[in-house]
Amino acid sequence: MQSQEPAPVYTQYPTELPPTFPIGVHRTAPLVNVTELQAHLRLLGAISKLKSDVQTRGVSARSKDTAWVVFVNRAVFRFFEWVNALWIPSEPGLDETRVPPLDVLMVWHTYLLNPRTYFEDSQRMESVYANNLRKLAEMPLTLIASLIDGQTLDPLPPSTERQQFFERMTKLSWYMPLSTESTETLCVYCPFCKNANPNVRWVTDHDTGYAQTKFTHLCQSCYKDFNKVALGMRRFVDEVSLRRSGSVVFFSETLLDPPTGKVDEAAARKFIAKAFKALDGQYKALSVLQGPNAEEEAAKLGRVLNWDFEILCDRLHEGLRPNSLPDRSKRNPRLQRLAVAYSNPGLASLDLVGAVLRQGSFISKMDELGWTRPGRFDLVSESAPLVRSIARYHAFLDLMIAHNSTFCVPTLDIDLAWHTHQLKSVHYRASTTQLVGRFPNHDDNIGPNILSTAYDLTAKAWKRRFGVPYSICGCVPDGEPESRISKFAFKISSGFKKRDDSHGSPANNTRPDLVSTEEDEADSSHPSEHTIKFVNPSDATMAKVRADRQHRVDKCVASARKGAARDPWRGLQAERSKREGHKEAFTDSHSYAAYYPYWGVSAAIPLGYASFLGLVYVTG
Repeated sequence: MQSQEPAPVYTQYPTELPPTFPIGVHRTAPLVNVTELQAHLRLLGAISKLKSDVQTRGVSARSKDTAWVVFVNRAVFRFFEWVNALWIPSEPGLDETRVPPLDVLMVWHTYLLNPRTYFEDSQRMESVYANNLRKLAEMPLTLIASLIDGQTLDPLPPSTERQQFFERMTKLSWYMPLSTESTETLCVYCPFCKNANPNVRWVTDHDTGYAQTKFTHLCQSCYKDFNKVALGMRRFVDEVSLRRSGSVVFFSETLLDPPTGKVDEAAARKFIAKAFKALDGQYKALSVLQGPNAEEEAAKLGRVLNWDFEILCDRLHEGLRPNSLPDRSKRNPRLQRLAVAYSNPGLASLDLVGAVLRQGSFISKMDELGWTRPGRFDLVSESAPLVRSIARYHAFLDLMIAHNSTFCVPTLDIDLAWHTHQLKSVHYRASTTQLVGRFPNHDDNIGPNILSTAYDLTAKAWKRRFGVPYSICGCVPDGEPESRISKFAFKISSGFKKRDDSHGSPANNTRPDLVSTEEDEADSSHPSEHTIKFVNPSDATMAKVRADRQHRVDKCVASARKGAARDPWRGLQAERSKREGHKEAFTDSHSYAAYYPYWGVSAAIPLGYASFLGLVYVTG
């Protein structure tokens, strides 16, 4: 299906946004603007500076990466304390005195970039936390940017009122230490007996601290060892208890309609009743509780499930498939995502520590592009890359409509605009639902092989729809053999008509709003890889996936070089693939391996509610 409107005509790279963009059958005013992208980049620069400070001055840690992982753990803890405090105003939004410290902003920023999870967590039950999330659905980027020094990227000293407000509401210091000593502790409530353990260490010499991979602690009341999975499962059994007592509670991954992301309470109730059928039949998990035994009943359910989200997933499958034995290799993706949502401590339905660490990969890419450098886009004459980023984001949404069964993967510049839009959560949900017909999620825990194949398909669709390459950074030239694509569960070519392959040339760029031939802008169209989940970088299967892709890339480059006269765009891509410092996307472990020793393998979270074979990730 071709775009219904003729392509705009430009004589040079645009430095101002047009009044409207086409998305499907609609025309819309720009969903984000240059000022918002500039403010977002300043925040990213400040987070990058914070990370650098932690890694260079966090001398107590055994390595730079360890120091950062510990710091992020503490930041996530502080974020939960901030959101769960009784301070949110009656009206949404923050003024200057309510803006928290940078470490807390960093976690909030990452949470918002998982839009369906954030939205569902704010809607699925009544609690202080959920209510506050609803009031914190819009990140005030320009206000936050004004609180960051434009030259040093350090946070400006807070006003007395701002600092005192945060400290009064959270009972925490405004300033978090960059390094963590082994004597520093936090209070954690035992998942088994719910008694306080006020002396849980953040770090220990044996990596068993709360901010470390092997966390375990002996409860001072019941004398049982507990870990983070048990803490996550405590949240699950507490929600079961609330539901049994008559409160309205929808479990994670149940409230939103999978295709659209809209709230559907009736469908959620049916799904819960079916999935929980086995648990309810055996342990009365959904039955109204008679008498004052809620705590004991919750603990009993936890013991039945061995405080393990994997066993929870098995029991839920018994509800859907009562006559078959659990086969963990063939789990229902939605049920698996439900169970994994309760595998982490805290109040969010995702591992916020892992999410912040993965987001760091994207921030590093913005640094490498030079886009977070102070003053980079201060002059209007230098704003063309940001204008193009916004234009390409709107085209990306248009592509989603044209290929609504395709798992579309963004490039770095598109991802910046996409992230910026997601930080305006209410507007993002409303505008995408109206324009695209659904509320697209931004899954950030995807297997490398899935992401790389989906990227190739996105690039192919883009070139056919808009007539110019998706990326000119030097990664796999477009035009992979159709036979490879046919191995997957869908055919990307079904959504559009065959068009003439004469797409012009770099010397005659017909769409400077969508692609730049400037050498110094090449890397902005590199595939965005920060969504790759943490896996063991030495895993033999993953090593083979990377090697196979590199082999195919080499063949594509050779073919493109031979056909450069016939397709100059592919020739340019092949030429740039050999640039010094260029890294072919998805062919090494640099995007996801750095924190593996310090945070471990990501929990297995299927791609949305769909299969692994390519359906667009439109779900939380």
